[in-house]
Amino acid sequence: MRGTWTPKLDEKSRLTLPAKYRTELTEEVTVVCEQERCLSVYSKEVLDSMMEPVNTAPSTLRNVREYQRWTQYRAEDANPDRQGRITITASQRAWAGLDRDVIVIGAGNRLEVWNPERWEAYSATLDDKFADFDGEIVPRS
Repeated sequence: MRGTWTPKLDEKSRLTLPAKYRTELTEEVTVVCEQERCLSVYSKEVLDSMMEPVNTAPSTLRNVREYQRWTQYRAEDANPDRQGRITITASQRAWAGLDRDVIVIGAGNRLEVWNPERWEAYSATLDDKFADFDGEIVPRS
């Protein structure tokens, strides 16, 4: 998923998903609180696939248990309505510092929902980091 949108949360804290991705996100989606204090909207299939290694790892490992808890306790499954809207919960809005105005960006396999001021500050660090970057993004295995 690619691009940037500036929708507004409505009075019921619903986010309208970008029209170009509604077909991809018409079935169940999951909204997850992510690092950098943003939210991610994944198709349920994509998130389940990403989480499979963590969810099948032994729960006797503390990091496994803690990461499962951290990613899942505020996660919310949602079915977009006919207008492509999903509800952002109060705890998710608090985590990401969201009010009415939001920035939605495409981030590969997900959409991210940001507080506009946080996105502006964070994206500036990305510009500084990658404008002249010539290294590896993903280490070779």
